[in-house]
Parts: sequence; structure tokens; C-alpha cells
Amino acid sequence: MDALILAAGDGTRLQPYTLVKPKVMIEIWGVPVLERLLYALREAGINRTVIVVCYKKEIIKNYFGNNWRGMEIVYKEVDYHDDGILRSAIMGKDVINNRFVFVCGDTILDPDTVRRAMNGSGDLVVGVRNVNVDESVGAVVDESGKVTSIGMLKDMKEHNRVVTGLAVVEPSFFEGIEKCIGNNIYDRPCAMQWMVEQGFDVRALDMTDDNWWEIDNESDLEKAKKEIFENSWKIRLTSRDINMFKRLFNLPISLNLVKIIATRTALKPNHLNLISFGFALLAGILFLYGEFIIGGILAYSCAMADALDGKLSRLKLLASPEGGFYDSVCDRGAEIAIVSGLAGGLYQKTGDPIMLLIGLFAIIGWLGRFYLKELFIHMAGLKAWKSLNPIPFDLCGHRDVSFFLTMICCLAGYPFVPLAWMAFFGSFFSLINFFCYRKYLIDNPIKEDYRSR
Repeated sequence: MDALILAAGDGTRLQPYTLVKPKVMIEIWGVPVLERLLYALREAGINRTVIVVCYKKEIIKNYFGNNWRGMEIVYKEVDYHDDGILRSAIMGKDVINNRFVFVCGDTILDPDTVRRAMNGSGDLVVGVRNVNVDESVGAVVDESGKVTSIGMLKDMKEHNRVVTGLAVVEPSFFEGIEKCIGNNIYDRPCAMQWMVEQGFDVRALDMTDDNWWEIDNESDLEKAKKEIFENSWKIRLTSRDINMFKRLFNLPISLNLVKIIATRTALKPNHLNLISFGFALLAGILFLYGEFIIGGILAYSCAMADALDGKLSRLKLLASPEGGFYDSVCDRGAEIAIVSGLAGGLYQKTGDPIMLLIGLFAIIGWLGRFYLKELFIHMAGLKAWKSLNPIPFDLCGHRDVSFFLTMICCLAGYPFVPLAWMAFFGSFFSLINFFCYRKYLIDNPIKEDYRSR
């Protein structure tokens, strides 16, 4: 399925931002609005997009080129940008011959919303929300989800839904566009109402609970900025993740840091992984030389840097399987470096080989927990892992807590405490998780061969 994006407008309501760039190129956390839309379309399965451009069009064309992350981009140029949506939309007629996604370039959506629209039945599937949302287009939708009327709210006597900027249509939609343009009507609802009147099957897609932002003015921009940021870090967290420690120490620091990094630097998630590993390596070396105070501070700095990469990758649409693999390798390397350095430093300080044995148990505990978790997720899925209830003191085994304790105890002059802590709780939770995962798999046998998942 193709997509048709209208991005010709000059965005006068968003001046002074649009004095130097098109509205669709205004950045939210370092990512243009249009790029966020293209990302959602690509993730939903769209591999060819037609973009209608006019105002400062070269900025758009130079940024995305003809191929963006594997998606083919076709540009259609117009020489007007204020005469109505349909005059831009008709430009897609000669390059789109199949069912397509129709959306304005100032819209930001979730990939799942686009997928549901693409999978919807009907000659026209239009996104709608409840009537409490401030919009200019309304619709009447019956109990079966069929749209019986659609138009500008100022022209409608009644409506029970408002219409969003997302639609999936058949090429016959272009015929409706031509009819409206012939009558000097350029509003999008006109072509949709034509399809209703011609007997086409027009269906509503309920988007009331979906993430959806349409950037028309500065208020819309600030709202989208706030909500996109919150989604970027909350989407991956479960009740087991948002614990008291994160609320008091981790999130207040990491959330403010990631805002600065996203808007004021060119750092990418892999850079943060490397920085995190660098802190860990330096901490391990300092521990070996008996510099426990500075080493402890660097150990917690490693945890804080690691808390940023995932948030940044989701905020700037940079998440990838390769990045996740790189992150995991750096994390395991950091844990081994810190524990090994701490154990080695204590051995040199005390001459007691038991320190090395405790360090070995700590490393086995770290690697064991990670391996068991990833193996379980591979076999049963991430949703199954999130459904498991953590034991009451699961917090004691968290990575950021362990490294925070390392810093505090090293500052207080007790570097042995965090080593013993990580050895005990790492090994303990490895055993607990083993039996927990085993019980789940026994109670919920996997019918298909997990290796084919």
C-alpha cells in the first residue's frame, strides 16, 4: 500500500518557526514532524510515499531525498499552498493506482493506528474520535461503524464523531476530488461525502484512545512535545520498573539529561552506550588501583548514562535490533568491568582470595539473570515476561540500585559491601527467576516450536 502526504502548506499559524522552514519540518525533540509521520508509515508496512510539496520544498527534498530508510519517496510539486487540501491531493492521481493511506504532513501517529486503518474494510476508512475533541470536521457514524454523513462542522446540523487527519481510500477517491474541485470546493470532507452519496462503503476507525497529534499552532506543538516525551520513556516501563528508587534518584536526573541531549547535542544512543561502558571501564581500573571513591562515582555515572540510551532512541526514532544488541553487549561488559575491578582492588588491599570468589559469584549472578530473562522472552514472549509479578524485594537486584550502592559505600569507605550485595542478590535472583520461569512454562506450555517464533 502507498501513502499520500500533503506537505505544501506554509503554516502561517506557526510563525515565526515557519519563516525559515515548512511547517512539517518543525522539529520535536530534534526530529521533524514529517519524519515522525514517515516513521509511523514505514513501521506499519508502507514502502512508497508520495509527498506533495510547495512552500520551501527544497528543505523537504534535501532532507529526505528519494529514499528514506528504505522507503521510496516520490515528490509532486505544486505552485500554491493556500487554496485547499484537495488541489494538492489530486496530484497523487497519476502516481497512485492502488489503495492508499491519505494523511496531512502535520500529523503524528502511532504505527499501530496506521496498521489498523490499513486493515480496515471499506472503500474509505476514516479515523474518528469522540465529540469532545476540538476538530473542524464532523461525521455521523451508525452502530455498525458505517459513516452516513461527513462534512465541515459549521455546515452540519448534527454529528456524533469528529474526523481526524487519517484515512485509507481506494483510487476512486480521486474521482470525488475531481468532482469537488470542479465545483470550486477544496475541503477534504467534500470528497469523502461524495463517496458516501455515491454508495461507497465508508467506515469509521475509532481513534479516541490512540496517540494522535495534528500540529496547527504553537499550542498543538507544545502538547505534542510534552506527550511524545512522556510516551518515549513510559512505553517500556512496567510496574516493576517504576519503583521508589527510580522515582527519587534515577528519573529526575535521566529525564532532564535526555531532554538536553536530544535538543542540544548530536549524540546518538550508541554514543551513550560507549560512554556508559567507558565510565565502567575507568571505574574498574580505578578500583584495581585502590581508588574506590572516584571509581564508585564513575560506577553510578555508568548506570546513569545507560539509563539515557533507550529513552533517546525512542524519542528520536533511532531504536533498532542492532542498537539493542550493542546496548546489551555494552551493559554486560560494564557489569563485568565494575565487578572485576572491585573484586581485584579488594584482593590487592586485603590479600584475601575470597574477594575474587565473591566477585566471580557476582559476575555469574549478573550474567545468569540476563541470560535467563532473554531466554524466557525468546521462548514465551515479552508480554509473558511483563505479566510475571516480581518478588517484594526485587528492587535489591536492579542494576542502577547496585551501582548507586557501590557509589555510596565507596564514598563511606566500605567497598566490600556492594561486592557482597551484588554477589548475593545476583545469585539469589538467578535461582528465583529460574524456578519462576520454569513454573510459567510448565503451567503455560508453548504449543509451537519456539525456535520458529
